[in-house]
Amino acid sequence: MKIILLVFLIGATFARDEGFFAQLRNSDFGKTIIQTLQVQLSQEHPADTVVHLLKQMKDDLNNEQRVEDEEITGQLKTCQDASSAAVAVLTVAKERKATSEERLPLLQQEQNDKKQQLFDKQGEEQRNLDRISVLQEARNVQRSEFEQRRDELVGLVSALQEAKKILSQGIGALKKNSFAELKNHHQNFLKYFPNKKGFHSMVNVLLTVLQEENTQENAAQKVVKIIDTLVDSIFQVQKEEMRADDARELDFLTQKERLLLANRRLSGSVADLNAANERIGQKILEIKNDISIQDSIIFNKSTEQADWDQTCSDTERAHRQQTEQRNAQLEIIVECIDIFETRFDMETKSFIQRLRF
Repeated sequence: MKIILLVFLIGATFARDEGFFAQLRNSDFGKTIIQTLQVQLSQEHPADTVVHLLKQMKDDLNNEQRVEDEEITGQLKTCQDASSAAVAVLTVAKERKATSEERLPLLQQEQNDKKQQLFDKQGEEQRNLDRISVLQEARNVQRSEFEQRRDELVGLVSALQEAKKILSQGIGALKKNSFAELKNHHQNFLKYFPNKKGFHSMVNVLLTVLQEENTQENAAQKVVKIIDTLVDSIFQVQKEEMRADDARELDFLTQKERLLLANRRLSGSVADLNAANERIGQKILEIKNDISIQDSIIFNKSTEQADWDQTCSDTERAHRQQTEQRNAQLEIIVECIDIFETRFDMETKSFIQRLRF
């Protein structure tokens, strides 16, 4: 029974070995192993020699794996360091962009406030100029009315003095040439000053008195005295009106100077606001440019990080595949060594030599 079981195990083992060598034909490395074994067996090398060769191949594969592991470790460190460096720059760029984006609306609000202040100051400045124009126009009207009134008063004085001269030429000849000349002078004055009704009424009364037949010479003298009194009164009115106009002029100049002084202060404020607005605008431009620069850095470094990460991933995957392939090759060699060390026989040798691709 034990013999039968042993025969069965030997047969099963041999069948498994044949299956193993037959399967080697399905891969390039397996074909290389079969060809190597066939060469060695055709030269009648003993199994120990074949085992030594297989162990040398195993050592070579292990050495290749060790060297490759060291190289891959260096390569992975290089790409990981490069990726980390890109991440560091990327982090700084994102933080700087976030800071700039936080500052931007604040500066824009500050700029809008400065613009509003500037608009208000310029509006106040214009309103002051408008008030000066209104004051100037009103003062021009006042000055025109004063000058017109002054000319009228001067005309009245001139007319009264002319009348006095006519009356003073000779009381005896008053009812002859002097009266006619005085009447003609009144008509001329009436033509130039048509609105002085009170004065014209007074002159008409005086002329009527002077034309009465029974009027004495002292009547003319009385008229002359009245004219002198009128002239003095007119001069007094002129003085009062001049003082009043001087007061109006002083008030106009005071208000005008106050408004001009306010505008000079406003001009300084406007200049300061313009300068501040320009500085803020420059800061806004710089921040916008910085945001644009950081966007470029973020894009470039994100791409760079992704490229390095992909490189690391590809390197690791290639190394893993190569390691798996080399481990599979090592398993084949180990199995061959086990066969040649433990159960190699003539049947196995014959089977290997008969293998074809």
